[in-house]
Amino acid sequence: MKTSRLSRRTFIAAVGGASSAVILSACASTPPAKPEAITIKETVVVEKTVEKVVVATAPALPDLGLTLKYGVVAPLTDGAGQAWNESVRIAVDYINVTADSNGVSKQLKAVLSDSQDSEGSPVRGIEAAKKLVTVDGVQVIMGDYYSSITSAFTKAVAVPGKVLVFTGGTNAKLTQLNGAGATFLWHTCATDDLQAQVLFQYMGKTFGATSKINVGFRNDAYAAGLATSFKELWEGGGGSVPQFVIYQPDQVTFDTEAQQLVSDNPDGWLIVDFCEPFQKLRGPLERTGKWDAAKTFGGDAMRGCGGPSAGSPEERAKGIPGLRTTGANVESGSSFADFEKLYMEKAKPGVDFLSFTAEIFDAVFVAYLAALSARSIDTTEISRQVTAISNAPEKEYNFTELDQAMAALLRGEKIHFIGASGPLNYSAGGRVGTAIYDVSQTDPEGFDKVIEQFDMGA
Repeated sequence: MKTSRLSRRTFIAAVGGASSAVILSACASTPPAKPEAITIKETVVVEKTVEKVVVATAPALPDLGLTLKYGVVAPLTDGAGQAWNESVRIAVDYINVTADSNGVSKQLKAVLSDSQDSEGSPVRGIEAAKKLVTVDGVQVIMGDYYSSITSAFTKAVAVPGKVLVFTGGTNAKLTQLNGAGATFLWHTCATDDLQAQVLFQYMGKTFGATSKINVGFRNDAYAAGLATSFKELWEGGGGSVPQFVIYQPDQVTFDTEAQQLVSDNPDGWLIVDFCEPFQKLRGPLERTGKWDAAKTFGGDAMRGCGGPSAGSPEERAKGIPGLRTTGANVESGSSFADFEKLYMEKAKPGVDFLSFTAEIFDAVFVAYLAALSARSIDTTEISRQVTAISNAPEKEYNFTELDQAMAALLRGEKIHFIGASGPLNYSAGGRVGTAIYDVSQTDPEGFDKVIEQFDMGA
């Protein structure tokens, strides 16, 4: 099993959009009338060594007997989707082992009801979500990490059915699907308008705020969203975008687009694409003799195009020396190393560790702790608790301290859950409130090295 620090989008390709409609609501079980006191065991850890066990008795509570049902929608035929699914499964198992050991399972259990393959298709994503909701009765869908697939099934299934969605999609418009009512769609990571701000700041420092930047991007929701957000910021800051070139990733030739991108004597370039498809544009750009990779920036999907995971000279050659890219740092949480260790121990053979899945791993705990705080599996009630359990100034807990966080909630105390990926600080509208971004540059051998870091939550 391998460990990879590459961006999520190194492993995924973009897709189109579709929608249809279905309505189904999730509802909470009715708790038994007879209350029952429970005992919670808290483990106090000092420098990762167990010092002592403290037995804390929670107030007498009814034996709720609730089960929070999760489902996964992701492209399960590729490595990223499999790692995504494994991270969800491992988190659910961790919750249940902890809840069984301290008696909280009498209140709330977690179950991964099913995992559905979206196949990279919005139409298939809708079918997958329908199955999870109508057949399995899930309250929480973990996925997709494609914005277009998330958009399709959220509109058709999740919001009408009042089902919670934790998405890895980064298009900033996704949370608009929530409307004026409860927040059902939650991002697991920062949105692309935040990444556009990082690009705007760093490229402004590199080229000058009034420079000319040509922008090329593939025709999909992710690329169009990031490219448009950057263009608005760049022009608003006094710069210009002489060429704003959109292309189809499956087109036969890219010579026309390459000529457009090098015209008007730009000071630099922004390319928003995925590693593998960009190779088809890279050749025509290089043949113009006017394109300079060292003056080119890419979004997070072009981070690590060659690099440490490349197992052959052909793969390593896909690295683009001089290229600078941005990408969220998902390793800033104090428990990230613990997550990686847990994954390596528990994941199915052959499913490699991908660091970006820390975000969906965190989301499993957020949904569970919000439900425990609400003492309900009613999704509207859970939604109201997401911000409450993920923001300061309350006492901080990470997943390794889950038993203590459970005990605190059942005592009626407030908590601040810190993810393996770092602080989450959810806003009421469904967005992650903090993010640390790395700017990386590809060296002559095709490896990415972090050259600067931006804390966008500061």
